[in-house]
Amino acid sequence: MTRNSNTLWAIDPFADKRTQLKVAGHLKAFLMGSQSPIEPTSVLNPGELRLPPSDEDVRTRFQLAAKKALDKITQGLKLPNLMKPSMVYCDKYSQRKSVEMFLDFAKERKAELIALGTHSRTGVERWLFGSFAETLVLFSPVPLLIVNPKVHLPKKIKTVFFPTDLSDYSKKGLEKLIPTLQRLKAKVILYHKMDYVLPETYSMIYRSDLYEKYLKDDENRRLKSLEEWAKKLKSHGVTAQIVIDDKPSFIPKSIVKSAKQHKSNLIALVSHTGPASAALLGSITRQVVRTSDCPIWSWHIR
Repeated sequence: MTRNSNTLWAIDPFADKRTQLKVAGHLKAFLMGSQSPIEPTSVLNPGELRLPPSDEDVRTRFQLAAKKALDKITQGLKLPNLMKPSMVYCDKYSQRKSVEMFLDFAKERKAELIALGTHSRTGVERWLFGSFAETLVLFSPVPLLIVNPKVHLPKKIKTVFFPTDLSDYSKKGLEKLIPTLQRLKAKVILYHKMDYVLPETYSMIYRSDLYEKYLKDDENRRLKSLEEWAKKLKSHGVTAQIVIDDKPSFIPKSIVKSAKQHKSNLIALVSHTGPASAALLGSITRQVVRTSDCPIWSWHIR
């Protein structure tokens, strides 16, 4: 994001205030050294409270209650460049429609970052209520800063965890990351998971000397690519550490575990636009968002 770009802070005025304050804290750390104006914004959907959308009196009282709650959350915050809160009202019982209206608002505001917290719902509750954050992950053309209620609040972002599949779009994503790494003076962990090593196949793979040699040669090839990426980062004054994970595990679980082991303050997840990549992002990013105690920076690359 550019130095003076706009940031939207998506707030659920009826959610736990502690979660919203954690989002504010991570925004402060993430935007350190930036002059980005921050506009708190709520999307009001009567479906969340099971209210009749056609009743004008109910709608008015709903909006007034939301405004009061929103003001209570934002007043007194020591957050640089904090603007007056805004509200977007969706009169349909639709999570997707709420997201679409919010993204239209973000486009109107020329936002280059959207920050939001999650409810961390699971099981039946998630099935019943859905997730604004997860829907936004799939469809937002604007980068997202997603904060789980379980995250720890850092004073400064020192380490950014960057999982990569070594594709061209991932390389483009890393290049977009450079200005932020420079501004934060943060180190980046270049993490690559050997994606064909799963718990079910691990024992079979290492029974064959020939296949084990292939794996070692393939790992060396991938390491060479990562070393080239690290060299480019160094030319921009950014320190990089390479981590190749060849342990048997599934990708989302591996990302969360390794990010925690390396004491990361932020996980940066990038995807390529398109139906197939959206499905992949849905299966990986949503799992990481649900289970990570580290905030997620997620965006799409065209």
